[in-house]
Amino acid sequence: MVSLADLFEQSIHYKPGEVLTREGDENRDLYILSEGTLEISIKGDDGQVVVGEVHPPEIIGEISFLNGSPRTATITAKTEVEIYILSYYQVEHEMSEIPAWFKLILRTLTQRMQSCSNKIKEMEEEVKKLKEE
Repeated sequence: MVSLADLFEQSIHYKPGEVLTREGDENRDLYILSEGTLEISIKGDDGQVVVGEVHPPEIIGEISFLNGSPRTATITAKTEVEIYILSYYQVEHEMSEIPAWFKLILRTLTQRMQSCSNKIKEMEEEVKKLKEE
């Protein structure tokens, strides 16, 4: 079994404005933010819409990591950032050993999180339209 110390020996640094991952990307890596601030944005009618910021310590990318779905948002460094990356493929064997009942729970939770995210996006677009009227 791979230890966390082995997985997180090295960090990666990003400069303000650098994109860690884009909405729709297919990679399954999990990001652990240890320093700096990240900006989370999603595609809107008028381009990218900032929906939040992330500060350390925080885990990002859990939905794609757990169920393999495309990225639900774009993550950009707002400040100098230090990130540790846990590659899904480094722990794929351990993930395959998770009991089927627990995988079902994880899949259900991530699907519900995605559904909530989509509903929030729809509500934000409706609010924007109402403000314009």
